[in-house]
Amino acid sequence: MVMTAHTQQDSKLATHVTPRLYKSNPNLEIRLACVEDSVANTGFRKISAYIKSIHQNTKIAYIPTFCKGSWANKILRKTKLNFGDDNVHQVAQWMAKGDIAAFCSMTQSSSNVYKIIDEVRRLNPNSYIMWGGIHAIVEPEDAIKHADAVCTGEGEFAFKTFLELFKKGEDYTTAPGFWFNKDNKIIKNRNLPLMSSKNMDELPPLTYEDGELIFHRDKGFKPLNATNIIDYQELSYATVWSIGCPLHCSFCANTKFIENDIAYRRLRHSSVRTIINELKRAISKQPHLSVIAFHDDSFLALPYKTLEEFCKLYKAEVKIPFAVYGVIPNYVKEDKIALLLDAGLNQVRMGIQSGSERILEFYRRPTKLQRIKEAAAILNKYRKYMIAPQYDIITDNPVETIDDTKATVDLIYEMPRPFTLNVYSLRVIPNTQLAKDIEGKGFDIPSITKYYFAGYNKTLANCLMFIIPFWKMPRWLYKILRKKIYPIQMEQPRYPILFMFARLGFFIKNYLDHMRLLDFTYALGKSGYYLTKFRIVKIWRHLFWKRYHLVKKNPEAQT
Repeated sequence: MVMTAHTQQDSKLATHVTPRLYKSNPNLEIRLACVEDSVANTGFRKISAYIKSIHQNTKIAYIPTFCKGSWANKILRKTKLNFGDDNVHQVAQWMAKGDIAAFCSMTQSSSNVYKIIDEVRRLNPNSYIMWGGIHAIVEPEDAIKHADAVCTGEGEFAFKTFLELFKKGEDYTTAPGFWFNKDNKIIKNRNLPLMSSKNMDELPPLTYEDGELIFHRDKGFKPLNATNIIDYQELSYATVWSIGCPLHCSFCANTKFIENDIAYRRLRHSSVRTIINELKRAISKQPHLSVIAFHDDSFLALPYKTLEEFCKLYKAEVKIPFAVYGVIPNYVKEDKIALLLDAGLNQVRMGIQSGSERILEFYRRPTKLQRIKEAAAILNKYRKYMIAPQYDIITDNPVETIDDTKATVDLIYEMPRPFTLNVYSLRVIPNTQLAKDIEGKGFDIPSITKYYFAGYNKTLANCLMFIIPFWKMPRWLYKILRKKIYPIQMEQPRYPILFMFARLGFFIKNYLDHMRLLDFTYALGKSGYYLTKFRIVKIWRHLFWKRYHLVKKNPEAQT
């Protein structure tokens, strides 16, 4: 049986009376809070920017659910996920001042949102509670137990309709795109059609704006500024250009989006001019930015002609490096990589997930090992021009056999260097296809709300995954250690000292690789800020840009 965040929750709806229909009130106050692990959430920034554009009396706050860490905490992977009572009360006090109190969160942060909502209701029973974001979409049945309204799809235009009715004092429970809890009776309305590319051009840019706040556990609410943005995301600017994903991997929340509307598998994106204008605006507001980070689900699935138009304008008008963090091996093509490199691409993050064909099939991921190796070889060909690529691995899957676990470690050992890994223990998002598949096999998975940041288990297999990227040990030694590899469900010895060595070495190697290209998005963000301020990075950019232009002239880089 899959254990989700809500296994022990009462299945009945939270007993509360929905606030009365408001009288006409065009000046009501809306308070929006993003309860997540950082301040980079692109979905929240997109919808909050839109709501503010249609309703001026809107206040926005970011509520990071973990404490920003020191280097030591990053190395040791120490995090603090849940709020204390004082933190809950402080956040609720701020939210309760709004006529509408709206939350955005993923499932791993939902337990904090429960507590905050309860406190808001105690402080201001008339505050109308709304919940959107990933958790509300994948688990609306849970979210509606706590909120008055839950957004079950793309929320921008749905919220506009709701707000128009709400401000007029009319029956807002007819608004599409929402579930409503009215006097403990659930009203389930249809979702609006997915936004078109033309619709996306109509949305305001999702840059950070003046007047937005960030909550610090030790200091309360403070104005969001360059310093505290750097604390959480160094010198990068996170954005999303395209929405949708052509794949249907079982572990991904996209499975729920596709279930709601099959059209979600088709990529939609704003115009090239729109995204370029957003980036130029971000740089003008945050001159310390060192890199643009695209978090699209499948950036390289965009057509070549679209990328060509993007690269031409990016190179002419934006002129700082950019990273692509949503890459599927199937779409890694040499002509696209060469094109993007010439425009400023400096890093790629690609999902590998497993080295076992059987497990990839279990994840319903249509990627063969041979294609993974081909994609890695293409990225390795341009290693001089990029920070080492990042590869995502899902570990600690109870379905894995010894052969599956060894196959994953073998793949990593054979991958062309340099590269780094993002290693994640399998965490089941409720209502995904994976949750159903795991449940069907009778396995118990720890709650994502409790263990999302716990990382991986300290198995020898996971330890080797961190050692191999910075030290490719002799094959004879690897063969000896390989014999001691076991899957997560088997009892095995612990290697605490080896793990500390692996994490430290991994961190240092990754840091040095970033410094090779004077990229400050991995560590030392504030140091990078001053290097930028004193024009050192500007000089480097000028020199390095010439190197980008050499890429296509290099015969080895020809497609």
